[in-house]
Formats: sequence, C-alpha cells, structure tokens
Amino acid sequence: MNLKKIKVYNLFWMVAAVILLIAILKNKGQDSTFDINVHDTYFVIADFYIEVATCLFFFLMGLGYWLIQKVYKKQLIKYLTIIHAAILIGSFILYWIIMLYFKIFPKDLAFPLFDDYQLINVVLVIEILLIVFIGIPVYIVNLLIAIFRKNKL
Repeated sequence: MNLKKIKVYNLFWMVAAVILLIAILKNKGQDSTFDINVHDTYFVIADFYIEVATCLFFFLMGLGYWLIQKVYKKQLIKYLTIIHAAILIGSFILYWIIMLYFKIFPKDLAFPLFDDYQLINVVLVIEILLIVFIGIPVYIVNLLIAIFRKNKL
C-alpha cells in the first residue's frame, strides 16, 4: 500500500476504529468507571462511554477533513493539517506506548511509594492541554481558511 495515497481523514477514521475496538475488547465483563470529584459532587462515568465519545471525536475530525476535501473540493493548508494530525494521533499513540510500558514493566516493589498512575496522569493532562489549546484551534483555523479560500482542488 502506498503511504502517499492515505488521506488525513482516513487516518482519523482508522484511529476511531481502533479506539472503538479497544473499548469493546477492554470492557468485556468489566465495570470500570471514571470518577470526577467537584466539591461535594461525584460524577461517575463508565470508561466505555468515554472511549465511545473519544471514538466519535476522532470520527468527526475525519469527517470534517473529508467534507472539505471531497464535498467542497477545497485545499487544506498542509502544515496545519500535519500539526493537527501529529498532536491528536501522536497523543493517542504516546498514551498507549506508556500504558504498554507499565503493563510490561510493573512498578518496582522495592520502592512502594512510587505510583505509576501519577506519571500516566501527568502525561494525560499534558496531552489534553495540547489537544484543547493547540490541536483543536489549529483544526478550526485550517477548516475555516479552506472554506473561505477561492481556489479549489
């Protein structure tokens, strides 16, 4: 398969499919949740729903690129597309590399005060900040510039 023929929307759709597959395979028989404490209120969300929402997020990003390129036949700005794809898909890959590392090399029992989850949480916070403050604005600017451009493909 020629890598030059893979479009950015295909990449986002592939990542969305992988996220959905992971969500289905990971949550068989499990009842894991994500808890958020805000003052005296606990928000409890099943992990499966967070993973499905993430899958939908990646699918909609790919759909936006597909609409601009195929339906409106407009040209996207290449470096903005690369920045956006590198941040979102790169953060997905980095997260799973770190999770795999901690599965293969569990925490050192000689120093029980070290918590692997602290490092994972720091990485997640950094990734979320990158996505929210750089990735999504770059995506929106790229789509808006492509929509209002006069030249077509």
